[in-house]
Amino acid sequence: MGAKYCISSVIRTSLRICFTQVRAQYVRSSCYKKYLFQRGRAHFMGIMSTSSSPITVVSFDVDGTLIHSVGTEANKLHKAAFSYGFKAVFGLDTHIDVIAHHGSTDPLIIIKVLEHHGISKAEAMAKLPAVQREMEQYFLSHMDQAAVGLELLPGVTALLTELKALPQATTCLVTGNLEPIGWGKMEKLGILDLFSTPRFGGFGSDFCSGNTDETWRDRGEFVRIAARKCEETHGLVGTRFHVGDTPMDIQAALDAGAVPIGVATGIYSREQLEAVAPHESVVVLDSLADLPFVLQKLG
Repeated sequence: MGAKYCISSVIRTSLRICFTQVRAQYVRSSCYKKYLFQRGRAHFMGIMSTSSSPITVVSFDVDGTLIHSVGTEANKLHKAAFSYGFKAVFGLDTHIDVIAHHGSTDPLIIIKVLEHHGISKAEAMAKLPAVQREMEQYFLSHMDQAAVGLELLPGVTALLTELKALPQATTCLVTGNLEPIGWGKMEKLGILDLFSTPRFGGFGSDFCSGNTDETWRDRGEFVRIAARKCEETHGLVGTRFHVGDTPMDIQAALDAGAVPIGVATGIYSREQLEAVAPHESVVVLDSLADLPFVLQKLG
């Protein structure tokens, strides 16, 4: 009996030593390290999914929404940049006021002006990047004039300041302006730093379909582009609002799944903006001046 017990004890001891050695080898193995990494990553992602909240995105159109043109030199540099682009690429002495352009985008305006002068859409589209480059270079080389003929609209600074203080809110531009032009205006009018950083948005330089009949469709793509950029730089996107002064802004927001906020601070009346989507209960404001009311509408 004593011999059997002694043999059993030796076997158990040997097994423990063997198990310990095997376990030590496994711990040192890449398989075990991979397991630990995956377990740690799963724990981290679990924490992130429970502790982080979706970000509210508030995007703003520029001309007629945040700023307006004033005086005899209204929007001087932007218009001059168009004319320079037409001259540099096509040899045309022209300007954008030969067409109706309110609510359109810079690329679509370029195409319509060129068509007005007998240039085919195919040629205009092919040379569009060249015109845009000339415009951007001209604008940036004359940045000291970026605010000439422009003014901030009432309530804009206060609203952007309030939104920047909210931890789960981000603000950006969604505009038909080429990106350097849009941000350049914000810089020279003193509100660039009130937008979320890293800065993001949707711009005329991001996309152009060539569809000059339904310009809101390109704007809808800008809203979607801004959301994608926000997720890349700021995190998970939740509710999105788009604030704009034209029917095209409202149509674009609805098309892209954002909540439209119309402001009757451009050339379109409250009634015209409300008529865009009568069954969608679109909010239309007289201006952005009543900060508590605007914030209430932004949820």
